[in-house]
Amino acid sequence: MTDTTPGADDDRGLFDDFGAFRTPTDDDFTDVLTGGLVAPDANVLLNLYRYTEQARTDLLQALCTLDDRLWVPHQVLLEFWRNRESTIGDARSSGTKAAEDMAGHAAQAVKTLRSWANHVALPDGEFDRLRAQLSEVFDDVQETIVNVGEGEWQNITSDTSTDPVIARLEPSLAGRAGAPLDPEDHEKAVKEGMRRVEKRIPPGYMDRNKDGDGASGDFLLWEQILREAARRKCDVLFVTADGKEDWWRKERGFNRGPRPELTAELKARGGGRLLMLTPKRFLEVAASVLEFSLREGSVEDIERVERIETEDKHGGWTSAALHELFDRLAYEGYQNRVDVIKYAAEMNGFASALNVYEICDYDNDRTLRGFTRPVKRITGQLRQLGRIPDLAVPVLETRYEPGEMKASGFSVDPLLVPLVNELADDAED
Repeated sequence: MTDTTPGADDDRGLFDDFGAFRTPTDDDFTDVLTGGLVAPDANVLLNLYRYTEQARTDLLQALCTLDDRLWVPHQVLLEFWRNRESTIGDARSSGTKAAEDMAGHAAQAVKTLRSWANHVALPDGEFDRLRAQLSEVFDDVQETIVNVGEGEWQNITSDTSTDPVIARLEPSLAGRAGAPLDPEDHEKAVKEGMRRVEKRIPPGYMDRNKDGDGASGDFLLWEQILREAARRKCDVLFVTADGKEDWWRKERGFNRGPRPELTAELKARGGGRLLMLTPKRFLEVAASVLEFSLREGSVEDIERVERIETEDKHGGWTSAALHELFDRLAYEGYQNRVDVIKYAAEMNGFASALNVYEICDYDNDRTLRGFTRPVKRITGQLRQLGRIPDLAVPVLETRYEPGEMKASGFSVDPLLVPLVNELADDAED
């Protein structure tokens, strides 16, 4: 017979089985940084190539100060070496591309100036003066782009013997890198990772579009962390620039901590509490706890890289922000706008006016004037709330044929097409 008297079972409280919802305190971070396991993600190491020299030095100092609490899973190093040269190339090519784009803008600006000058019969002398001013401004900007790129990257090449990042990482990670899983365990982990992707079990299911077994990479990393934490029987701090929902518990678009499933799994496997930080927050917290000097501007530079990665990928939008836009539109009675956005994305970014009439079941004599207004209004609200940056691309734009007053259709920005399609696929699963 089961004893149902009060206190017969374990004494339980508010956070029993819900530890993932407890906000970490300064003491929690102190405990894990001084006596736990700190595991950086591959993106933390790769981003060292994207920071300024000062920020890179300060983050490496933070990692070195951890001593034997720092532990890098084998999967992290595998992904680091796989992506190192392309990361260096991307960082170099960004300056080259910016300079090339600026040259194109300069040519277009002069062309626009010439067209206007012809229409207003501007004297040749005045045109030459304005063109010289334009050229001077664009030349100055291009020169600055080139000089900054050469100054920051001149010592970073694919040659590991001269790479300043490798020169600092190698001694820092000596004796602190995890071993690979044995072949049998690796095969089992890959199968489990792919099963989790299919069943949308964290972590890793947001990488389901990666080729082959690549989608299992996050689970391989997680499995290695679980094993090391169980061996040490300690808390874990996972530092990652990955903001996807298969790692983080999201609340109104904000990361509030690790997914509860991950927290429970770590505990079940014999580890302690799971904490997670972005590189920016890690640097701030580590400087305070480990008491090392953090130079002004380093945190801001790391935040810059995090912001660029988010904004560049989908025009400033995240899946959480786009989901919130769709939810608000539906709540206000504009589900048809959501349907048009999803259809346009499926059609490579464009829905014709005829498509819109069919999707929305509009009468033929109905005007489409103001169709995008609810989308733009709610987008503005999301900007004010900080869900998206000020420069986030518009989600839905009206398109017109030359000389026509009626809309020919509506388009979704190319940067948003894959994100919209991803949300649509999730809704069908």
